[in-house]
Amino acid sequence: MTTRIHPPAIPSGHGKVPQNLLRVSDLDPARLTQLLELAAQMKHEPLGWQHSLNGAVLGCVFEKPSTRTRVSLATAAHRLGMAAITLNKDEMQLGHGETWADTGRVLSSYLDAITLRTFEHTVVEELAAAASVPVINALSNTHHPCQSLADLLTLSQHFGSLAGLTVAFIGEGRSNTCLSFLEACALVGMHLIVASPRGHTVDEDALAVARKTMERTGGSVTVSADPVDAVRTAQVVYAEVWVPMDRPHERAERAEHFARYRVDRGLLAHAQPDTMVLHCLPAVRGEEITSEVLDGPNSLVWTQAENRLPTAQAVLYTLITGNQI
Repeated sequence: MTTRIHPPAIPSGHGKVPQNLLRVSDLDPARLTQLLELAAQMKHEPLGWQHSLNGAVLGCVFEKPSTRTRVSLATAAHRLGMAAITLNKDEMQLGHGETWADTGRVLSSYLDAITLRTFEHTVVEELAAAASVPVINALSNTHHPCQSLADLLTLSQHFGSLAGLTVAFIGEGRSNTCLSFLEACALVGMHLIVASPRGHTVDEDALAVARKTMERTGGSVTVSADPVDAVRTAQVVYAEVWVPMDRPHERAERAEHFARYRVDRGLLAHAQPDTMVLHCLPAVRGEEITSEVLDGPNSLVWTQAENRLPTAQAVLYTLITGNQI
């Protein structure tokens, strides 16, 4: 495995490098394509950039539990030569009344990038507005861009191309995973079918914005209440958790509303035999997806989880290096 002591700078003419990654649509189609290409290279040669950001430091603030996001970002930082510091809100002055804006200004003096997993999306926006270093949304209630990038890398590696691919997203249409994946599909020209029960369908404003982008990229999005109809033409079925991590009190009610939206062998019998399955994890086995499907031959879930690392590495490298040019 070779070591690239002086890795190439981010190409200046291949899409705009955003200051922050708060949502997928912060990327334009060209930069998204370049980022996925870089992630594929980093997956193939994970230590090829290990001296590229020597001395740089990533600050990781997590207000919610995290496995994949926390570990993939910290490992990605290490593979770029960075140090990663985990910051607990309760152990910072944030827990004693200091604002996110003031925290962002101060942390920018010490760090080269900040990641934040929080509740309200306005919090990550407030932090980013005040920070002078890149801020990466490690999940908010509204957006989960890091997950969608791993989804796209997984699909591109399996199918060879993203444009024209049809995905059926089954479950909560207002989740951060669905909204970010909608933006991702819009940018790359994919066809998305979202099947959700009444009261859980995709936000109309988000649909309107996505459809406007899809007019340029050739994608489409449709909304359905019928999971069976949704999977008939899908090349990929994306299962989504029924209960958000901050709403455990809704489990019984949601179990009743979402019972038809379980991704199991019965639902997939209406899809094509080679239809693949995604899930962002963590999964509640037997609820939104069965173990038979999750661990079955058509599952891309574990590759999807694996791809959280190279996409995190590509995001850190792109934002930090691109904003230093």
